[in-house]
Amino acid sequence: MSIIDEIKNRLTIVEAIELYTNANLSKAETTKKQFNISCLWHNDKTPSLTIYTKSNKWKCQAGCGSGDVFNLVSKALDISNKEAILMLQKQLGLKNVAPSVEYSLQQNDRKILRGFKETKEKIVLELLHHRNLFNLAMKQVVSFEDIDRLTEVYHFKPLIEKYLEELNSNDFEIQLAAVKYLKPLFLEVNI
Repeated sequence: MSIIDEIKNRLTIVEAIELYTNANLSKAETTKKQFNISCLWHNDKTPSLTIYTKSNKWKCQAGCGSGDVFNLVSKALDISNKEAILMLQKQLGLKNVAPSVEYSLQQNDRKILRGFKETKEKIVLELLHHRNLFNLAMKQVVSFEDIDRLTEVYHFKPLIEKYLEELNSNDFEIQLAAVKYLKPLFLEVNI
Protein backbone atom coordinates (compact mmCIF):
# COMPACT_ATOMS: atom_id res chain seq x y z
CA MET A 1 0.00 0.00 0.00
CA SER A 2 1.34 3.44 -0.89
CA ILE A 3 1.88 6.20 1.67
CA ILE A 4 -0.95 8.18 0.06
CA ASP A 5 -3.38 5.26 0.39
CA GLU A 6 -2.23 4.67 3.97
CA ILE A 7 -2.90 8.31 4.91
CA LYS A 8 -6.33 8.20 3.26
CA ASN A 9 -7.14 5.03 5.23
CA ARG A 10 -6.07 6.58 8.53
CA LEU A 11 -7.49 10.11 8.21
CA THR A 12 -11.11 10.70 7.34
CA ILE A 13 -12.31 13.85 5.65
CA VAL A 14 -14.31 14.69 8.80
CA GLU A 15 -11.20 14.34 10.98
CA ALA A 16 -9.22 16.53 8.55
CA ILE A 17 -11.89 19.23 8.73
CA GLU A 18 -11.92 19.10 12.53
CA LEU A 19 -8.12 19.17 12.82
CA TYR A 20 -7.15 21.72 10.19
CA THR A 21 -10.05 24.15 9.92
CA ASN A 22 -12.21 26.22 12.22
CA ALA A 23 -15.40 24.54 10.97
CA ASN A 24 -17.93 23.65 13.63
CA LEU A 25 -19.24 20.16 12.90
CA SER A 26 -21.09 19.78 16.19
CA LYS A 27 -24.47 20.39 14.49
CA ALA A 28 -23.67 18.35 11.39
CA GLU A 29 -24.81 14.75 11.25
CA THR A 30 -21.45 13.23 10.41
CA THR A 31 -22.83 9.70 10.28
CA LYS A 32 -24.58 10.40 6.99
CA LYS A 33 -23.04 9.44 3.65
CA GLN A 34 -22.90 13.15 2.87
CA PHE A 35 -23.76 16.44 4.53
CA ASN A 36 -23.39 20.15 3.86
CA ILE A 37 -21.72 22.83 5.96
CA SER A 38 -20.96 26.50 5.35
CA CYS A 39 -17.99 26.84 3.04
CA LEU A 40 -14.73 27.67 4.73
CA TRP A 41 -13.46 29.80 1.84
CA HIS A 42 -16.35 32.10 0.96
CA ASN A 43 -19.34 33.72 2.66
CA ASP A 44 -22.13 31.22 2.48
CA LYS A 45 -25.80 32.13 2.78
CA THR A 46 -26.72 28.47 2.44
CA PRO A 47 -24.24 25.69 3.22
CA SER A 48 -22.50 24.79 -0.04
CA LEU A 49 -19.56 22.68 1.14
CA THR A 50 -20.55 19.04 0.70
CA ILE A 51 -18.69 16.40 2.71
CA TYR A 52 -18.84 12.88 1.30
CA THR A 53 -18.04 10.58 4.22
CA LYS A 54 -18.21 7.35 2.22
CA SER A 55 -15.72 8.41 -0.47
CA ASN A 56 -13.69 10.63 1.93
CA LYS A 57 -14.02 13.67 -0.35
CA TRP A 58 -15.32 17.24 -0.28
CA LYS A 59 -16.65 19.73 -2.79
CA CYS A 60 -17.72 23.37 -2.65
CA GLN A 61 -20.78 23.68 -4.86
CA ALA A 62 -19.92 27.37 -5.41
CA GLY A 63 -16.57 26.51 -6.98
CA CYS A 64 -14.01 27.00 -4.19
CA GLY A 65 -12.55 23.57 -4.82
CA SER A 66 -12.91 19.87 -4.21
CA GLY A 67 -10.84 16.79 -3.53
CA ASP A 68 -9.60 14.46 -0.84
CA VAL A 69 -7.95 14.98 2.57
CA PHE A 70 -4.73 16.22 0.91
CA ASN A 71 -6.54 18.89 -1.10
CA LEU A 72 -8.47 19.94 2.01
CA VAL A 73 -5.36 20.25 4.21
CA SER A 74 -3.50 21.96 1.38
CA LYS A 75 -6.27 24.54 0.90
CA ALA A 76 -6.89 25.03 4.63
CA LEU A 77 -3.22 25.66 5.44
CA ASP A 78 -2.35 27.36 2.14
CA ILE A 79 0.41 24.85 1.39
CA SER A 80 1.10 22.61 -1.59
CA ASN A 81 -0.35 19.09 -1.85
CA LYS A 82 3.19 17.71 -1.53
CA GLU A 83 3.72 19.63 1.73
CA ALA A 84 0.35 18.39 2.98
CA ILE A 85 1.27 14.78 2.18
CA LEU A 86 4.65 15.04 3.91
CA MET A 87 3.15 16.72 6.96
CA LEU A 88 0.35 14.14 7.30
CA GLN A 89 2.81 11.32 6.73
CA LYS A 90 4.91 12.51 9.65
CA GLN A 91 1.94 13.30 11.87
CA LEU A 92 0.50 9.83 11.39
CA GLY A 93 3.89 8.25 12.12
CA LEU A 94 4.28 6.56 8.75
CA LYS A 95 7.70 5.33 7.62
CA ASN A 96 9.88 6.83 4.88
CA VAL A 97 9.31 10.39 6.00
CA ALA A 98 11.52 12.87 4.17
CA PRO A 99 14.20 14.35 6.48
CA SER A 100 13.04 17.89 5.70
CA VAL A 101 9.82 17.27 7.62
CA GLU A 102 11.23 15.60 10.71
CA TYR A 103 9.16 17.35 13.35
CA SER A 104 6.28 16.09 15.40
CA LEU A 105 2.92 17.80 15.49
CA GLN A 106 1.67 17.80 19.06
CA GLN A 107 -1.81 18.94 20.05
CA ASN A 108 -0.47 22.49 20.40
CA ASP A 109 0.80 22.37 16.82
CA ARG A 110 -2.68 21.41 15.61
CA LYS A 111 -4.08 24.54 17.25
CA ILE A 112 -1.49 26.62 15.42
CA LEU A 113 -2.33 24.95 12.12
CA ARG A 114 -5.98 25.89 12.45
CA GLY A 115 -6.21 29.27 10.85
CA PHE A 116 -2.50 29.13 9.99
CA LYS A 117 -2.75 31.43 6.98
CA GLU A 118 -4.63 34.13 8.89
CA THR A 119 -2.26 33.90 11.85
CA LYS A 120 0.76 34.17 9.57
CA GLU A 121 -0.74 37.21 7.80
CA LYS A 122 -1.41 38.95 11.14
CA ILE A 123 2.17 38.35 12.26
CA VAL A 124 3.55 39.65 8.95
CA LEU A 125 1.45 42.81 9.36
CA GLU A 126 2.77 43.29 12.89
CA LEU A 127 6.37 42.86 11.71
CA LEU A 128 5.85 45.31 8.85
CA HIS A 129 4.32 47.79 11.28
CA HIS A 130 7.33 47.50 13.61
CA ARG A 131 9.74 47.82 10.68
CA ASN A 132 7.98 51.01 9.59
CA LEU A 133 8.14 52.43 13.13
CA PHE A 134 11.85 51.67 13.23
CA ASN A 135 12.42 53.33 9.85
CA LEU A 136 10.53 56.43 11.01
CA ALA A 137 12.63 56.58 14.18
CA MET A 138 15.85 56.27 12.16
CA LYS A 139 14.81 59.18 9.92
CA GLN A 140 14.57 61.39 13.00
CA VAL A 141 18.16 60.77 14.11
CA VAL A 142 20.04 64.06 14.13
CA SER A 143 22.60 63.59 16.90
CA PHE A 144 24.82 61.02 18.57
CA GLU A 145 22.46 61.08 21.57
CA ASP A 146 19.66 59.98 19.27
CA ILE A 147 21.81 57.13 18.01
CA ASP A 148 22.63 56.07 21.59
CA ARG A 149 18.92 55.95 22.45
CA LEU A 150 18.20 53.77 19.40
CA THR A 151 21.12 51.38 19.85
CA GLU A 152 19.03 48.63 21.46
CA VAL A 153 16.24 49.03 18.93
CA TYR A 154 18.69 48.99 16.03
CA HIS A 155 19.41 45.30 16.64
CA PHE A 156 15.76 44.41 16.09
CA LYS A 157 15.72 45.45 12.43
CA PRO A 158 17.78 42.43 11.22
CA LEU A 159 15.53 40.17 13.32
CA ILE A 160 12.42 41.64 11.72
CA GLU A 161 13.90 41.07 8.27
CA LYS A 162 14.87 37.50 9.22
CA TYR A 163 11.37 36.68 10.46
CA LEU A 164 9.72 38.23 7.40
CA GLU A 165 11.99 36.09 5.22
CA GLU A 166 11.08 32.95 7.19
CA LEU A 167 7.35 33.68 7.01
CA ASN A 168 7.63 34.07 3.22
CA SER A 169 9.81 30.98 2.80
CA ASN A 170 8.87 28.25 0.32
CA ASP A 171 9.56 25.72 3.08
CA PHE A 172 6.42 25.13 5.16
CA GLU A 173 8.49 23.86 8.11
CA ILE A 174 10.31 27.19 8.32
CA GLN A 175 7.00 29.08 8.16
CA LEU A 176 5.51 26.87 10.87
CA ALA A 177 8.52 27.32 13.17
CA ALA A 178 8.40 31.10 12.73
CA VAL A 179 4.67 31.26 13.47
CA LYS A 180 5.08 29.04 16.54
CA TYR A 181 7.80 31.33 17.87
CA LEU A 182 6.22 34.68 16.96
CA LYS A 183 2.55 34.02 17.72
CA PRO A 184 2.94 34.39 21.50
CA LEU A 185 5.06 37.51 21.03
CA PHE A 186 2.73 39.38 18.69
CA LEU A 187 -0.76 37.95 18.96
CA GLU A 188 -1.03 36.79 22.56
CA VAL A 189 0.60 39.82 24.21
CA ASN A 190 -0.59 43.40 24.02
CA ILE A 191 2.16 45.38 22.36
